[in-house]
Amino acid sequence: MKWNRGKFQIKKRNIPMQHTPYPNPSILYDRERAEETALYYYEELPSTNQTAKEILLSEENGRRFIVLADRQSAGRGRLGRRFYSEGGLYFTYAFPHGSFSLPPELLTTAAAAAVCRAIADEGFPAEIKWVNDILLNGKKICGILAEALSKENAVLGYVVGIGINIGISDFPEPLSETAASLSGDFLLKSRIFRRVRRYFTQTLNGSPQKILDYCTKKSCVIGKPIRYFGAREGCGIAQGLDKNGGLIVKKGNGEILHLTGGEISVRTQG
Repeated sequence: MKWNRGKFQIKKRNIPMQHTPYPNPSILYDRERAEETALYYYEELPSTNQTAKEILLSEENGRRFIVLADRQSAGRGRLGRRFYSEGGLYFTYAFPHGSFSLPPELLTTAAAAAVCRAIADEGFPAEIKWVNDILLNGKKICGILAEALSKENAVLGYVVGIGINIGISDFPEPLSETAASLSGDFLLKSRIFRRVRRYFTQTLNGSPQKILDYCTKKSCVIGKPIRYFGAREGCGIAQGLDKNGGLIVKKGNGEILHLTGGEISVRTQG
């Protein structure tokens, strides 16, 4: 198999990581755990989530793995929306069913916490916009898409796709009004990739309440007036997160809602 040089570097060495597509992964080691993680690294993919699901269906040893790509030609976010994927950090973590103790409904919340922590470690004041966006100065720098993979009504596993804008100087219209990018090069990508892996892996068998507490602390919507739409429509005040990561909203008439999906926007008071 021909190996192509990629855009990431091995820690503490100026050695570019090599592209390692399926079925011959490289291996990532974590000093804090005895477990190792397989990495499938591509120059370009339509979607890391889609490739991860295909590999998960073909794997027989039940291991977790990561799919990483320099670019995505058909990256997507929630509700099937296209996700701009040119020049940033794009990867998907795949987990067989039963390989972690965290409730699956908290995977998106846990990933948001891991990404926010990793970015904050680099000095960027990141915030979390429920349910799956990371913002910097009010603009989106990261999107997260968690999906379950089922076959014959049985859940086989889960994939969590993460796309972080790093080193992108220009966005196509109309994204330039709502998207931003972390300033940095492939070294920043490598550091954030490593930290997200570490933090996310720690949460998979950690305390759900600690994840919820962190996301509450870093939320840019809790305590603010919002409009919610999609599954339901209306307005209210975001009160907090419930045990499943849903957004608790208090309507003007005092009614309490628990949002589990849909979209929200922060309303301007005036």
